[in-house]
Amino acid sequence: MHIQDQVFHEDHRMHTHQADPFFSARLSYYFQVMQEGAAAHAMLRGSGNPDLEKDGKLWVLSRIRMRISRYLTWPENFRLSTWIHPPQRLIAPREAMAVDASGDVLFRSLAYWVIIDQESRRPVRADTYLEHLGLSDKRDHWDVESLAKVPSISEDAPVVFYEPQVQYRDMDSIRHINNISYLEWMLESMDPDFRDCWKASKVEINFLAESFLSDSLKVASSRISETVWLYSVMKDSPEGDVETCRAKITWKPRECMV
Repeated sequence: MHIQDQVFHEDHRMHTHQADPFFSARLSYYFQVMQEGAAAHAMLRGSGNPDLEKDGKLWVLSRIRMRISRYLTWPENFRLSTWIHPPQRLIAPREAMAVDASGDVLFRSLAYWVIIDQESRRPVRADTYLEHLGLSDKRDHWDVESLAKVPSISEDAPVVFYEPQVQYRDMDSIRHINNISYLEWMLESMDPDFRDCWKASKVEINFLAESFLSDSLKVASSRISETVWLYSVMKDSPEGDVETCRAKITWKPRECMV
């Protein structure tokens, strides 16, 4: 791994445990790589969560959009690059891009990260920490399209419910449920026959509230067109269901994503 012109780069090789039954990269693997790149970039600049915890602060993910052009086939090599944009009020936008050995794009993502106070769990300004990361002089690779709010599932839409079992492995260093677990639960809520024939080409997720190991969760999924599904993850509370995140996934036939 290295940083050049304020852009973090790291080379990877896909392993079998990161592949689906067809030796194609799992969607969650792309999200893991994106998240690991962000963490490593911040760590190398002294602005990772271990550094922020000393000041009583933490990085958390607020929104993300990922567009997938192609899924790796085991055991391909690829390179991940990630960089930041200027802050937007309390938001720290971060892009990531993965390219294969030929230089063709596998995926691009734009994420809104925020820093929260460890006690109040409220957002605070990220300017000081972003100064450590720095801005790249190459501006033509910025994604200027803002991240939109994902629509909620209509009350009259047909819905399938799935109740995941929250486990210790779902918890991250912040002691809340990691964003990748939400994504995996959404995928697990779907018919395996559909998953055999379709792969996600665009994923948009809004994270709305934290959930923890002791929470009871359920996932609602609804197909709103031939290729688009909406998802909502909710947790039980004394006041009723609290939505912790919602997502919109656009799907393409598996053979189109090779």
